[in-house]
Amino acid sequence: MQSHPLSLRLKPDVQARLQAEAEASEQTMTEIAATAIETYLESQAEKRLQLEQAIASADEGTFVSSKEMADWIASWGSENELPEPEPDIFSKPSRRA
Repeated sequence: MQSHPLSLRLKPDVQARLQAEAEASEQTMTEIAATAIETYLESQAEKRLQLEQAIASADEGTFVSSKEMADWIASWGSENELPEPEPDIFSKPSRRA
């Protein structure tokens, strides 16, 4: 795969941290920066997809109640952690069988 040069300006402290990581990991600063950019772009694409799916569910009138969400979040890290809640509010007729 062909790559293209990219120039960017970093704050001195960020550049120092990048240099230290490059030395510690035996990679070049360019390799670390390219991986970081790729990871960021993949993360943003996933967030965008999740948002689009949430908007589609909302447009269908499908929601998880605030009580179910609060209960789920309150259980995080406990021995009895709850599974991700399923929608329990359907403001439009459901197409589910």
